[in-house]
Amino acid sequence: MLRLFLPVVLLLTLCANSLAQTSSTVEVLYVAGPQGTSSVSLHTYNVNLQTAVATQLGSAIPVHRGSIDPLTIGTSHYIYLWNSNNVWLYPTNANGVPTTIPSQHLYFAFGRNVNSFLVNPNGKFAYAAMAWGSYPNNYASIVLFTIDQSTGKLTNTHQVVASYSHPYIGFTTFLFGSQGGKLFARWLDDGPHTGAIGFDYYPVNQTTGQLGKLQSLFYAQTFECQTSCDVTVTGALSAADGVCCGPGSGSIEISHNSGGPNFGCGASDQTFCGDDVGGLAIDPANTNLFFADATVNETVIGNIDFTTSKLTPSGSTIPGIPSVYFSPDSRLVYAVNSNDIGIYSLHTSTGALTANTTLPDSGTVNIATATLHN
Repeated sequence: MLRLFLPVVLLLTLCANSLAQTSSTVEVLYVAGPQGTSSVSLHTYNVNLQTAVATQLGSAIPVHRGSIDPLTIGTSHYIYLWNSNNVWLYPTNANGVPTTIPSQHLYFAFGRNVNSFLVNPNGKFAYAAMAWGSYPNNYASIVLFTIDQSTGKLTNTHQVVASYSHPYIGFTTFLFGSQGGKLFARWLDDGPHTGAIGFDYYPVNQTTGQLGKLQSLFYAQTFECQTSCDVTVTGALSAADGVCCGPGSGSIEISHNSGGPNFGCGASDQTFCGDDVGGLAIDPANTNLFFADATVNETVIGNIDFTTSKLTPSGSTIPGIPSVYFSPDSRLVYAVNSNDIGIYSLHTSTGALTANTTLPDSGTVNIATATLHN
């Protein structure tokens, strides 16, 4: 079955600038779990860039089940914990440790469940996104919130700033670029006999919070090898079906939205580009593509050069096809497995993983990351 990455924060942007590293930089990892229980706890960790070792900060606090979205406004730090119907705001200290009691609780009351709530890194706006339906009717709707710059508190404007419908392609989650200029929508093509994962984006007006026209960015697709094969890639494959959708059936297409040429990658270019796609992610520095290879059950890292339109294997891989997350400065990678969280130091200019550790977890967890400069 086709498996998607579920990053809370993917942070894509093709014009991101590297964040300056200083002695006061704090790399923060938030872990909330076990999800689906009545005793969810939120843990805060500081992660060492060189060793990838996570050290807990403060004590865990009891929270409701949900996902986490961090935000920095000036010298103030916040986290928003949200689920399908609610959002809670927690101020944090300089190291990212939240208060034990939220400073705000909002009930969405949209009539549909929220599947993505995200704050713009500029600290001015937030968005609640709802996506529903499946082939042949996929829909999505995005509602605008404003953020009080002095407190981090939210106000629902009740403005629907984007609506979407498509028979084959449905949005699954939404996320922001590191500068807040693009709101990304991750999609799945679940039409008959297709299997593709990709990202589109809405340009964001940083003054009003309004969203512009939807634009394409990149995708990976698994092609059928025989015209007579009528199994959809998203369904369970039998041994016979695997002949139709096996090694060599995939490709990656990248749209260079800054004006450069588009480029792709297939089996004739790199081995991993031609295998079955199980997931897709790109780091915030826009230099490395993480391709979950369902054929060999590992995640391959390819270094992207937009100047020459080339994708080159880095030589590093992550076992399996876990959900992958990044620190905002791209220097740490997190792989959420069934029993632990893999933590990796990433050399952004090459895609090489230079150190790794694991952090045990029990049950299903949600994570988020922050890079704090104090």
